[in-house]
Amino acid sequence: MIQNHLLIFWRNLYRRPGHSLLNLTCLVTGILSVLLILLYLNFELNYDHFHQQSDHIYRVTTPRVDLTNKQLDINSQNTFLNLGPYLTKDFPEVAAFVRCYGFTSSMRLAWASQNIEEERLQAADQALLDVFSFELLEGSREKALDGPNKIVLSESLARRIFGSGQAAGKLLDAEYVHFITNEEKAHPLMVTAVFKDLPHNSSLTAEAYVSVQTDSELDNYYFNRLGGLTYVLLHDKVDPQAFAPKLSNIYDQYLDPDLEPVMRRAHHELVPLRELHMRASGGYSYIYVFGSIAFLLLLIAAISYVNLATAQASRRSLEVGIRKVVGSSRAQLIWQFLSESLLYILLALALAIFALYKSLPLLNNLLDIQLDAAQLWQPQLSVGILVLVMLLALFGGAYPAFFLSAFRPISAVKGRLASGTVVRKFLLSLQFAVVLFVLICTGLIYQQLQFMRFQDLGFDQGQTIRLALEGDEQLQKFDVFKQVLQQNDLITSVISSNFVPGLGGMYRGPFSAEGEAGPEPQFVRFGQVDYDFLDKMDIGILHGRNFSPDFPADSAQSVIINRQFIDEFGLPDDPIGEKIRRGDANNPSHLLVVGVMENFHNQSLHDPLEAQLLFFSPSGSQVYVKLKEDVSTALAHVETSWKRVYPNADFSFEFLDQMIQEAYQADERRGRIFLSFSLVTLIIAFLGLFGLASYLSRQRIREMGIRRVLGAELSDVVMLLSRDFLLLVCIAAIPAFVAAWWLIGQWLEEFAFRIDMHVGVFVGVFLFTLLLVFLTTAYHAVRSGRINPAESLKHE
Repeated sequence: MIQNHLLIFWRNLYRRPGHSLLNLTCLVTGILSVLLILLYLNFELNYDHFHQQSDHIYRVTTPRVDLTNKQLDINSQNTFLNLGPYLTKDFPEVAAFVRCYGFTSSMRLAWASQNIEEERLQAADQALLDVFSFELLEGSREKALDGPNKIVLSESLARRIFGSGQAAGKLLDAEYVHFITNEEKAHPLMVTAVFKDLPHNSSLTAEAYVSVQTDSELDNYYFNRLGGLTYVLLHDKVDPQAFAPKLSNIYDQYLDPDLEPVMRRAHHELVPLRELHMRASGGYSYIYVFGSIAFLLLLIAAISYVNLATAQASRRSLEVGIRKVVGSSRAQLIWQFLSESLLYILLALALAIFALYKSLPLLNNLLDIQLDAAQLWQPQLSVGILVLVMLLALFGGAYPAFFLSAFRPISAVKGRLASGTVVRKFLLSLQFAVVLFVLICTGLIYQQLQFMRFQDLGFDQGQTIRLALEGDEQLQKFDVFKQVLQQNDLITSVISSNFVPGLGGMYRGPFSAEGEAGPEPQFVRFGQVDYDFLDKMDIGILHGRNFSPDFPADSAQSVIINRQFIDEFGLPDDPIGEKIRRGDANNPSHLLVVGVMENFHNQSLHDPLEAQLLFFSPSGSQVYVKLKEDVSTALAHVETSWKRVYPNADFSFEFLDQMIQEAYQADERRGRIFLSFSLVTLIIAFLGLFGLASYLSRQRIREMGIRRVLGAELSDVVMLLSRDFLLLVCIAAIPAFVAAWWLIGQWLEEFAFRIDMHVGVFVGVFLFTLLLVFLTTAYHAVRSGRINPAESLKHE
């Protein structure tokens, strides 16, 4: 029997190649897309799961702090760097703690002829290698980060420095500038271990870890600077939600009011390691979106398959009748149709997996993701794929199996079977609703992501390169460097600050002002700029003036605030002369507001605008050089000037606009993925529609011949065959529009800056879908309508 079923299956494939190709194309495309999404979801949902103790590791965050008479929300992922030792000292619930923080923006590592600048470097405690699952390729875990001047390297960094040779036990010459003191340091670092590169879905991304004792400022950190990440390993059966509030007791015991007069205590939360990525990437909303897309893609592929299967079912009525006459039972017929459907799905699955292995490297490069096809064979994914195959086989074979097999033999032989019209219309309506819903959601999501990517940030970022100055020596030579640069007419301006606009870097600290909001301090972003920064960055002054060399007090007492600062502190619209204080109102020293600037985005557009305050500084660590049109010549002059002023420092630069665009790469990648899968949805749906319209038009060839003989025009024939499909689109639009409007409205609430939903997107998608449906059905209607009536009517 099985051999007979296989034979019939291959005969049906061979006899109807067009139908078989359409069916397989829809199924393969749908299954391939679903497999890709499953791999992506598996990658995202398994972030940090490779750590053996990941279910007991938590990151300590600081959502709010208590000031003198006020509680302030700061929602910081960081903690105070001196917090960690108190955790194991005062709380038996904590098995170990790990601090990870950057005490330098980059470190130059030299060995023999190799000289590498590494930015992804952090200081960490010895417990790092015990709490997290680092697989060591060289060296030992014991005391690898215990003691000063020790470093562990990733496999990739070790190979870049030492090639294929042994790394552990060798001395690297390290040069760096301390991030806080701005002091230049140079001393050897002993390579104590080399760890295997961590998986791409890891929250730990550093290429090297230096022992915390190497940091000369380690003993000076206090509760006045949020400076790094703190992780804790809790003992079994410890409730993290009940334990977290206890951490605030540390400040009651160890906080010194003389050293920190403003803050009274901080409140902490414990975020599970496995949830860090989800929270950082916008929560589970994207997971739900991608999961929904996978379901809808599968649904559309299945609907296309079922529609074609039901349309072709009546062709097999004679076969069903004969089989019943010669003694086949209904159970045997059901098994036959379901087994054929299963074979179809298995063939499509095999082709989809083959296509996945061939296309995945290209897709990884195109979409900038890191997926591995081998993950398909994980138990949870394998079981999911098996369930998927069984459901598709049942769904696709249900109609012929359970409906055709139920008819009496005489009806089946004469072809008097139900046509499945009602089922097809329902499924088509559902398919059109899904297509409209996916296209509208994708269009609105893509608009939001593009809005964030190209939104005006409030400053001029064009034709601007950014250079980083490290150490006091380089900062002291900034004026010389600036003068040398400006000797060339291709250099428009040279300015500096201690932050990168649009990408963050401003410090955050408590300030108070005598406004309607009261004298209590609030946390404010503050940074330093030179005289020309606001002007050359095209950040407008609304009230007062810019910093100026004509006012010597600007270097010590003057500040410029933004409009958001006025709103949050309740200051007058023109606050020139208002007093601002660091900390609370008890601080005898004050700053004077000399200007109000337009709001500009110092942080990502994912974050809301914040109150900002600028001080004057003649030179900052970030230098911005604005160029004229001849960029290559101007860059050559910049490099020559750099080597002239800083002969011992490597020259490197970045275009500011490219840096900002790179910050939105994750959003851009999601936009490309949304767009790609929406196109796949459209292709699958209309391939199925194309095959269905082709079959139905052939079914009505005699009717078209009679209508043409009676005088019907070709346009009448086209509308006759198209109107049912167009009506189904109109019916499907109602639930699709309502669902898309509600879902995207909820999703947009998560963004501080978002688009307005316009009906234009809905109307555009609706008209586009109508046009495609009409063109698809009209094509087959024209083909049928042009057949000579004599040919279409000569056979009864």
